[in-house]
Amino acid sequence: MSDDASPPPVQRILVAADASPQSQAALAAAVQLAAAVEAAVKGLFVEDEQLLRAAGLPFTAEVRTHSQPPTPLSDRRMERQLRRQAERAEAALQRTAESLDVPHSFQVVTGAVTQELRAAAAEADLLALGKTSTDSSRHRLGSTARALLSECGTSVLVLRSAAPLHQPVLTYFDGSAAGDRALALAARCACRGEGDRLHVLLPARDDDTTARLREGVRTQCRDLDVETNAHILPPSEADQLAALAHPPGGGLVVLPRTWEPLSTASLQQFLYELDRPLLLVQ
Repeated sequence: MSDDASPPPVQRILVAADASPQSQAALAAAVQLAAAVEAAVKGLFVEDEQLLRAAGLPFTAEVRTHSQPPTPLSDRRMERQLRRQAERAEAALQRTAESLDVPHSFQVVTGAVTQELRAAAAEADLLALGKTSTDSSRHRLGSTARALLSECGTSVLVLRSAAPLHQPVLTYFDGSAAGDRALALAARCACRGEGDRLHVLLPARDDDTTARLREGVRTQCRDLDVETNAHILPPSEADQLAALAHPPGGGLVVLPRTWEPLSTASLQQFLYELDRPLLLVQ
């Protein structure tokens, strides 16, 4: 393990809130995680200034279906729509957080979506956001998610659809500081479930290093009374981690962001293939 006595806790979780199903899933997952680690959740709804400017143009219209004619769109109409979306997102956060007794707050700001979320994430310990931009783009990351994953300096929880975070939880532990934090968060989530539900992948190292890593896993999980299943991940299988994390009904995947195979290009591919919630830990 690293020289840190204990990983710093996650105390502040920020959720990128909007009206999409993916955002609703991220909100629910953030509250589950907050309940597991005793954190507070803040929802941030960004009124997109680009949409507001576009709505003020005289030729802008809203197209809903091919069978209906376009509806003229004004800046005031767009403001009302965004306000209603923010109200629904805030109500969803309040309802979900209160059900699990999680401290929560909600804020509405106007600006560039990615810029506002990136700035707010700098004040949080973890950012939760939806994986895709539309229901049909199952294997495509939304532009906001792509930008934040590459630019955000905090840990990020990303998912496409609602899913339980526990039973089972999968993590990768290499003894680094980020690995310590990933293991700690994974163990916290796993102890919300029942039985042997924390699966830990270890790098292929020499026998002494492997023994130290296994002991690190036992030490980290002992106080939480979490049973673990640790096994070696051969280098030849590292690029196929998404396949290992794919079984139906699987819970959270927690990975240290510093893990070498998670370069920018392979991370995009990994997220395309992964159907489970993914937490990248800084």
